[in-house]
Amino acid sequence: MRIVHLTDIHLRGALPGRPAVTNRLSRRMGTLLERAAERIAGERADLLVVSGDLVDFPGDAELLAAAEEDLELIRRILDGIGTPYAVVHGNHDPREVARRVFADAPKERLVAGHRVVCFSDEEVEGQAPQRLTEERETFLKVIAEAGPPQVHVQHYLVWPIRNGGYPYAYREAQSLHDQIVASGRVRLVLSGHYHPGIEPMKEGDTYFATAPAFCEPPHAYWVYELSGDTLRCEERRAQAERGGKDL
Repeated sequence: MRIVHLTDIHLRGALPGRPAVTNRLSRRMGTLLERAAERIAGERADLLVVSGDLVDFPGDAELLAAAEEDLELIRRILDGIGTPYAVVHGNHDPREVARRVFADAPKERLVAGHRVVCFSDEEVEGQAPQRLTEERETFLKVIAEAGPPQVHVQHYLVWPIRNGGYPYAYREAQSLHDQIVASGRVRLVLSGHYHPGIEPMKEGDTYFATAPAFCEPPHAYWVYELSGDTLRCEERRAQAERGGKDL
């Protein structure tokens, strides 16, 4: 199974202004995403995963229409790639607007012999993410069911735990990790949110991987080759390191 993993775009096109974090180049994201899309289309992937923070919504209700315009732009770009995609919203996306724009994107699908399941979780007290209600019920259900090997997609970190002053990982990350690994049914767990990214690591029969934020130089995404119990990961860049050339 060949997967392209793109995350944390933080687009501000119709949305005004710039993020407080200056290395998030949100105003360039429309152009860079379109450029990356041309190459992604040539990857001949079975699946494109976009694991949250599509836009950089500042939380102002008066800007919801602008956020929707930016989400619609991303939707058009993803549709134009022609690869089936799995998408979840992140903490910088207005939840209801993102759900509306991607209302027909399946939360679960069978791709290249793998059961791909998306989890759209939320932050709770103290900005800590937690898997609750329907998402938790879905999680418990799928890890208990026999069938094709699974790929799980979410915005927040399941494993490893990287908090260090900010809660990037689920409040119950250790429990989620233990249940996933014990099930033996999940081959790959894909996350975003932690902008430096975390290279794939294997726990039992499961790989956990967090791609770096696309909004920050060198604007990277990852390509995985998942075959049985092995995973190969390569990085692609929409912009080279300092002194290099854009794709």
